[in-house]
Amino acid sequence: MGAKSIGLQLSSLLREMFETAIIFLYPAKCRVCDGFLTVASIPYICANCWQDVQCLEPPWCDICGTPGVNGLCDECAISLPRYGKLRSIAFYHKSLQQAIHLFKFEKKKVFAQPLIQLINAHIPSDCDIAEYDFVLPIPIHKKRLQERGFNQATLLADGIAKVEDVPVLVNTLVRKRHTVAQSSLDRDARQQNIIGAFEVRNPDVIRGKRLLIIDDVFTTGATIREAVSELWTADPAEIDVLTLARTLDT
Repeated sequence: MGAKSIGLQLSSLLREMFETAIIFLYPAKCRVCDGFLTVASIPYICANCWQDVQCLEPPWCDICGTPGVNGLCDECAISLPRYGKLRSIAFYHKSLQQAIHLFKFEKKKVFAQPLIQLINAHIPSDCDIAEYDFVLPIPIHKKRLQERGFNQATLLADGIAKVEDVPVLVNTLVRKRHTVAQSSLDRDARQQNIIGAFEVRNPDVIRGKRLLIIDDVFTTGATIREAVSELWTADPAEIDVLTLARTLDT
């Protein structure tokens, strides 16, 4: 690693440490309840609000993970998705919604660790990370990567895979086309927006392998469907999906 790269990493680390110190040294209010933060709080969100994160619990659809379903949901019974199963950790609501917004759109990288800890503490029993050959974060386009400075899905994937020492692939599934942010579009527009956005490079690496896709939020499933469809062109053995959050109406 070159001196320039080391210098950039140190600068980023010092900036994060300074930002975190400022939050705790000067009274700040919770971005969820407007109460004052304490030393026990994670950045920007008080401990009480963070404890209110609603994690998903069974029953859920065997395939797509729709909450409150035993067996298969109506949609999966009619037409099975191309992934083996999809699981989510918690509902995209209140505290977790605010945390992801701060992490993703306000570039608060300090949220990576508490979100990783949340995932690792609540991974479903039927989603054994150690069973996969590779973990693949949903990629973002290089233009958005330059704007944000990091891919939130990659940071989450690194933290999840590290526990079981599973390799993370970041240059196999790539975003070849810059698209409008999915969060700004309705259901129908999301599907059209994401068509043809992904590309598989070095397909031999994942041929015959068990893959786990990681993303931050599952909303309509358009991004996941397009990514999975593209990955199947490389003929892997299996593709499953794990997301940090799931919107309430999915």
